[in-house]
Order: sequence, then structure tokens, then C-alpha cells
Amino acid sequence: MNLYFPHKSLPFSRFKVKDKSMEPAYLEGDHVLTFNWSKIREHDVIVFRSGRIYFLKRVIKIDDSFINVEGDSKKLSSKVGPVEISSVVGRVIFKY
Repeated sequence: MNLYFPHKSLPFSRFKVKDKSMEPAYLEGDHVLTFNWSKIREHDVIVFRSGRIYFLKRVIKIDDSFINVEGDSKKLSSKVGPVEISSVVGRVIFKY
């Protein structure tokens, strides 16, 4: 994902989808807007950071300090394992 304004101190961030793991809901080249001060719930689509890479995935389950995520396209989605809640940038609120 390309990032434009990923900062937790700002309420919104913009990203451009760069893979096919969330097809058909999110296509390569789509832009998404995240709300960064939102509570995350199961089935939300979120952007999170792992190292220097940003991922767009759907929340499957929330534990105490981890979130289990996966892509909508089971064939094309990479497995990332549990994600620390602190790694979440925000919840996707708009696609354009």
C-alpha cells in the first residue's frame, strides 16, 4: 500500500491499494480513507503496519492485545498472523 498521511495524531489517513488480497471489495489502484481514532470491531477493514509495510485486511477476531486478520481473497492473500493492536493505523471508512 502507498501511504499519504499515516499518522495516529491525525484523525484521517489516505492509502492506495497495491495488491489483490482484498478483491473483489478493494481492487488494486483503489484509494481508501481511514479513521485513526476509531474503535476496531470484528469484520472491519483496517490498515496496519508491519515493519515498513502497510497492509489492508479484514478483522476476523479481536483478543486482548492482538487482532486476527485475513484478506477477502483467500487465494491471493498473504498470511500475516496476529497483529498487535498498537500496529493498527485506522479503520477504513471510505473507498474511492
